Amino acid sequence: MNDLIRKLKTLHTSLIDARSGYEEGLKDAQGKGLTPLFQELIALHAQDAAAVAEQLQRLGAPVDDRGSLMGTLDRVVMKFTSLITQLDDKILPNLVDGEEHVLVHYDDAIQASSPQNPEYPVLVAQRDALKQRIEAMRERARPSSLHG
Repeated sequence: MNDLIRKLKTLHTSLIDARSGYEEGLKDAQGKGLTPLFQELIALHAQDAAAVAEQLQRLGAPVDDRGSLMGTLDRVVMKFTSLITQLDDKILPNLVDGEEHVLVHYDDAIQASSPQNPEYPVLVAQRDALKQRIEAMRERARPSSLHG
């Protein structure tokens, strides 16, 4: 159970950090480029973080919504990126890499759980939705998909 709580906390923090990075990107995109994608990912990660927080509370674990140092780094990287380039399709490969790190945390949490546990179907559904989002981002990032 302690391993499950630890993995859920790591996943929760990862979701908060990702959301924070996209919130910075949304501000810096100024309504252009990847604004709609940032909005979608903010909503997805906020919803998923809330669901994971519910599972942590159900297990009696404290929930910390502050994120981590990595979240701060994500925001700084997004800010720096916006200073040197447009936040448009050419940064999609970097976003995909970041989302794949979140997937690893899902896989770890699912592995620490079991199909009988209440959190298991929640985690699997969230991971599957994120995988679909990542595949759509990959498709959009393919060279034939880039405009310009």
